[in-house]
Amino acid sequence: MQPLKTTNGPEPEFQVEGDIVYLTEIRRSSGTEPVKHSRNFIVMRKGQHWKIRTTHIKTDEFAYGNEYDEMGCSGTVVYEVKNFDETNPKIGGVKDIISAQGRVRFGNAPVAFGTDFFLPLWIAYCSSDYFSSTKDERIIAPLFTTRNFFTEAIPRTLALPANWELDSSNFVSKIEWRSEGEYLHEDDKGSRPEKYPPPFDAGFLHATFETQDWIEFSEILVPGSFVLKVFAPSWLNAGGPKCVLSYAVEAKVRAVHHLRDFSFLPELKKKTRITDTRFCPGSSCGNHPTYASVAWMTEKEVETKCQSLGMKYEKQTAQN
Repeated sequence: MQPLKTTNGPEPEFQVEGDIVYLTEIRRSSGTEPVKHSRNFIVMRKGQHWKIRTTHIKTDEFAYGNEYDEMGCSGTVVYEVKNFDETNPKIGGVKDIISAQGRVRFGNAPVAFGTDFFLPLWIAYCSSDYFSSTKDERIIAPLFTTRNFFTEAIPRTLALPANWELDSSNFVSKIEWRSEGEYLHEDDKGSRPEKYPPPFDAGFLHATFETQDWIEFSEILVPGSFVLKVFAPSWLNAGGPKCVLSYAVEAKVRAVHHLRDFSFLPELKKKTRITDTRFCPGSSCGNHPTYASVAWMTEKEVETKCQSLGMKYEKQTAQN
């Protein structure tokens, strides 16, 4: 791991817009079939404050009924919102559908890699404070999870040993993660680490991230494109078990702008069901406090509302 380099002058302020695509293959009886899932993205950053939005492309068959996802961070608290496309035929027949869901939690980073694509975009544009505060060589890993519903427990993360390089503006140039021979097994009870069968229980190259080109903007170099590759054990190829490319994520910036009227809070365009995990369930309630609103409530407002309903929650001070 190279020592961190510090930038001179004010912290980064910018907005990047571009396209991001997820590439993998599905095995069929007739052979392998390529899968491609694309989104448009906008990343806004002002020092420790940042916001990421990824929007589904209408022609993408893997739209999952979503219109867009957005995540914003104050530096210590993360706000997330998922807006469903009410015109999508996949969800059009569902009665009384909640058209938007949100969550508030302590943290400064995405907790897992999912179909929103937040994690690789965060690594590219918003992770310098995370790397600056990292005490060892174990960092958040790009482990794909499908269990990321806002009403469920926050997905578990697995930090892996890694080597990385930063450019002169503290953006990531390269990362290599190494698996320690474990994976996160998911079932109805949640996720838990389990060992791979030999020979992969001894570890292997799990993933790589590389910025491929840079854009000069306002006296800093901003990533212009990047590729994330994730590898996994395979027993299906001739010649015995070996690691193969599981999936890749490619992103390319179309434009870089100066910030205007920036807020790290995701926009709530309609009434949204919001779960606030900064409060733990107490004896009088079995879940985190949840409210429907067109605006994010402060901790004090949530606490006051819970008290008026006779619900007692334990207020947290930090959360991984």
